[in-house]
Amino acid sequence: MAKLLAYYNLCPINNVEDFLGLSRDVDPGCVINTLGRNIVLVVKLSNQRQIRSWTVLDRLSSKVVYDFESERYVGVFGGRYIRCWNQHQTDINTVKKVKLYQPVLDLFTLQNGRTLVLYTDGSCESLESALESRKHNKSISNDGEAVPHVDANTHTIRDAQVLVLDNGTPLLTYFVRKEEDGSVELNYALLNPVDLKMYKTPEKIGLQRIGEDIKLVSSCVVDGSDGPSLMSVWSDSRIFNLLLSLGQSPKREEGVGNFIEMVQTFNVKQPLSMTSIGKDYVAFYANNKNQDGAILVLFNVQFKVFQAKQYFKVYFVSSRFWVAESNILLAFGQMLAVVPFKISKKQLSDMVGSQHTFDLKHTIDDESINEECEFLDTYSMHETFVFGTKLKEFNFKADDDSDGTNQRGRYSEHEYGEALRSAYRETLPVNVIECPSLPPDMVQIKLFNNADFTLGPLILDEKFEIVLEELERSGYSEMEICDRIVPLLVQANLTTDLAKCLKRYSIISERTIAKALKYAMSLPVPERNAVPSDDEDAKDQGSNITPTAETELPNQDIVVEAHEKHQSHFDLLNVVLSCSFNRKAMIPHIRRELDFPVVTVLLDHLEYLLVDPMATLSETLHNVENFDSDDQVVQWIMILLDSHYQQFILSTEGTVREQLQRMLDIVDRHIGLLNQLQTLSPTLHQAIQRKTQQSTTSQWYNVETVTLY
Repeated sequence: MAKLLAYYNLCPINNVEDFLGLSRDVDPGCVINTLGRNIVLVVKLSNQRQIRSWTVLDRLSSKVVYDFESERYVGVFGGRYIRCWNQHQTDINTVKKVKLYQPVLDLFTLQNGRTLVLYTDGSCESLESALESRKHNKSISNDGEAVPHVDANTHTIRDAQVLVLDNGTPLLTYFVRKEEDGSVELNYALLNPVDLKMYKTPEKIGLQRIGEDIKLVSSCVVDGSDGPSLMSVWSDSRIFNLLLSLGQSPKREEGVGNFIEMVQTFNVKQPLSMTSIGKDYVAFYANNKNQDGAILVLFNVQFKVFQAKQYFKVYFVSSRFWVAESNILLAFGQMLAVVPFKISKKQLSDMVGSQHTFDLKHTIDDESINEECEFLDTYSMHETFVFGTKLKEFNFKADDDSDGTNQRGRYSEHEYGEALRSAYRETLPVNVIECPSLPPDMVQIKLFNNADFTLGPLILDEKFEIVLEELERSGYSEMEICDRIVPLLVQANLTTDLAKCLKRYSIISERTIAKALKYAMSLPVPERNAVPSDDEDAKDQGSNITPTAETELPNQDIVVEAHEKHQSHFDLLNVVLSCSFNRKAMIPHIRRELDFPVVTVLLDHLEYLLVDPMATLSETLHNVENFDSDDQVVQWIMILLDSHYQQFILSTEGTVREQLQRMLDIVDRHIGLLNQLQTLSPTLHQAIQRKTQQSTTSQWYNVETVTLY
């Protein structure tokens, strides 16, 4: 899951086109800002403080970089002269210039700290190789034997970048634009890790599609999980992705790749900028869909969804991207903005569908999308699994009508179906659940490893169930579904359906949980220690109750059965308290939704959950492996104390003081138990290592010999 944090301005710039760029500095969290042709700044991103700065008389032609091997800053002046200086150098105008006999386009710092020199003809080499082979390059330049990869007179190189493959090989990519007709092609080549020169002539991919009105809007190279790929956005709102063929020429029939997504978030009729910001992620800066400003959005290439968005009041046609650590540096207008971002591993359900798809009336049936490929993949999977593992256990015989020979690999329909059903029964935990809301001839099929039957089938009322299915089919995330459905269920006072909805989905926003908690606290308080009757329990659980096998001790499971039937598993309040949440994000919502009297009542209930051994929160389908009721209750107590801390310390009511004192006594008892366990830990370690106690005097008793006479 990717998130965009609040942006801030780093420094003003005169013009985006004249801004030479940014690069990584030797100090973590700092960037080298080549602000103009004569000004170089080293700025710390966290506090926008200027660490170092230089002013030069000669005009810089590309951004300044830091070479980690020589521990010096490197700058190109006039396209042919290079100066190198250390961080303590105050006046770099006195530093000797070294002339290169090929015009330099730009400098890049690789992940390993080496510096790459990219020339205007498309060739490249390391900084060490460029300085050592100056004479050789001079002779080649005089003889005119070198064949340029790019003609600088008719073509322009832009958006060059260097990626490092998983095997450590650098990959240089850049786009070449022909000034005559505006056509664009991608050039990419693997580099020699020793001198960073190309192994062979760069591979080329023309960015063209059939159609007079279809134009290329923007493109970039993405470092994906499956390898580097070319992503392109076109004027018909389509995004294409093509995996680069490293080591071999790409096929012509592949074109610009496969269509992966339609753009619904921003306007493709205006110029936009895009760049790769990490593994499988691309950032877009474009005109908003309503053309009332600009938008910065992140796109996940692996799952093909738009995620985090950030809006700007004004849209600028010219914009440029840089990435420094976990910060996006965006230059537009006369401002250089810093947008921090976070990419963390989250559940896929929260990632897929974060971007709304088409309206329901414009959807395309699932069966009409690549039906043949889907059928072949499914058939191949079934054939490999069933015939490879299950059919070996069956002894097939020839049919009576046959000639007595059964060809290998040919089976009857009945045999194939029986083997397939056997495989399904063994690998898929299918639970058939009857529900009164369904027609008599229909049942619900649940494919969960840990099915939750406390509330019965997790199917809502018919109208709400239809809405849920349409939202899921349209690609809405679980968080968005809950944000839309939970307020409606609260308004309709459907407590059972609300509890089922909270158990059905795993990713629920803290705002929605707080609203559901407020509603649950407004309901009448159920009688504690009340156990649902057998009829009600059977009605809730449907046909999921399986008879317990008879044993020699018929009452040994009485505690477990009483625990499962306890009221805490059926109360809406406890269902809400069982939801997963982020403590820091929950505090402001609880402070806003719950009043202090309600908080004291809820604190009494949490105390009851801690003290009563039979009253526990029940896990859901998604957190059954790591759910701890006591830990969840303690988290809620800490949230209530943090959200209403001032009310607690300013309260003069004796009941509040007594309540806090009881909580303190519970904590003291738990700390005492932990201290006892801490003293037991060394003894257990010695027992595991089979070590005897060093002391000859026993801690339990002492034997003393007494002489009487």
